[in-house]
Amino acid sequence: MLTLLRSVSRWSVWISGGLLLLSALLVGLEVLMRSLFQHSFGGVDEISSYIFAIGVAWSLAFTLLHRAHIRIDLVYAKLSSSKRAALDILALAGLIAVTTLLFQQALMTTSTSFELGSRSNTPLGVTLWIPQSIWTAGLGFFLLVQAYLLARIFYLFLTSQHRQVAALSGIKTIDEEIDDEIRT
Repeated sequence: MLTLLRSVSRWSVWISGGLLLLSALLVGLEVLMRSLFQHSFGGVDEISSYIFAIGVAWSLAFTLLHRAHIRIDLVYAKLSSSKRAALDILALAGLIAVTTLLFQQALMTTSTSFELGSRSNTPLGVTLWIPQSIWTAGLGFFLLVQAYLLARIFYLFLTSQHRQVAALSGIKTIDEEIDDEIRT
């Protein structure tokens, strides 16, 4: 299951990155068109905002699976492996609580937009539930990955496999950070 989640998250982060590059290209062309020809495509800023929200939502799982979320490790490194594993579980549980609230609100927003047939108040008049549903799906995937990881690391914790907990959800060591930098 972890391999599948990593594969889906890798594809989603590549697609999100591609969309962000496309968005940057569109914004650049928009700026050139305005300054050289006093003409605007119209809606580039709106499309870019949808792309950004969707890209971020679909990139969160990849970041979590690669232990790249920002965490404060001032005390963490000085604790025993079992206490670090317990903090990893607590951190992930807290992240799940926040993501659950965000996901619920995203679902409500998308549902309301769909029911009301809401459109953006711009010249494009985008049917809002469409980008909102893609954004919500990204948050849902992030929540699914978190739930799977929590179940897995909780099992590893109960079976005293603290190093495996750290490998899945702990803060990266200095050596791991250096290895990542060398590989990229």
